[in-house]
Amino acid sequence: MRILICAAEQEELDCAIQALRIYESNIAPKVQVDFMLTGIGTTSTCYRLTKKIVEADAAGSKYTLAINIGIAGSYDLDMFPIGSAAIVVKEHFGDLGFMTQSGFRTLFDSKTLDANLFPFTDGALNMPKLPPFFADIAATFKSAVGVTVQTVTGTEETAASLIKKYSPQIESMEGAAFYYVCLNEYLNCFELRSVSNKVGDYNPDNWETPAALEALKDACKELFRQIAENQHK
Repeated sequence: MRILICAAEQEELDCAIQALRIYESNIAPKVQVDFMLTGIGTTSTCYRLTKKIVEADAAGSKYTLAINIGIAGSYDLDMFPIGSAAIVVKEHFGDLGFMTQSGFRTLFDSKTLDANLFPFTDGALNMPKLPPFFADIAATFKSAVGVTVQTVTGTEETAASLIKKYSPQIESMEGAAFYYVCLNEYLNCFELRSVSNKVGDYNPDNWETPAALEALKDACKELFRQIAENQHK
C-alpha cells in the first residue's frame, strides 16, 4: 500500500510527518507514506499533484490513497468550532464563473459546463466511494461540505453569498482542485481539515492557527493509528 499525503504549506505537512513517527514502526514495511507540498491555491495544486501521481504510475508504483490535509475556515462554528477536524466529502469551486449585473453565476448556472460532466456531480466534486478500510477511517471524523476559493473570504457579505450558493461548512484554497485531480486519475482520496478561524472575519490576529495545527496533528495520529492496527489483522 502506498499513501500520498499532501498539504499547501510545510507547517501543515509537518503535522502528518510528526504523527507518522509515532506509528511508523508499526506501519512499515507494508505501507509506504509519501509527503508533498502542493503550494497554495488550485493552480499549483493541480500541477504538482498531477505530476506526482503520473510519475508514480510511470514508475510502476501507483498510489493506493491520497489525502489532502490542512487548516481551514469554518462557516458554522456550532458544527465545526475552532480546533475541530472534518472530512470534507463534497467540494465546490466557489469562484469559477461569471460576475454579472445580477450577481455571481457558476459555469453550471450559465450552462457553459454540464453540471454532471465527469468528475462533477450536480456541479460538485464528491469524495469517491472508498474501499471499506479507507471508508472506516474517513467515517471517524464528522463530514463537511467545502467550498474552494482563491481569495480568502474576508467579509460577512461575501460569506453569506457563498453560504446561499453552496451551503458550505468549510473553506479552503485547494480542496476542490485536490478532488478534481484525484477523481480524474481514479485515485482513492479524501480531504482532512481542521478549523483555525471563522469565515468572514479576515483578521489573522483572531485566527487560532496553533490550535488548528494541534487538532490536525491529532487527526493524523488517529489516521495512522488505524492504519497501524490494520496491519495486524
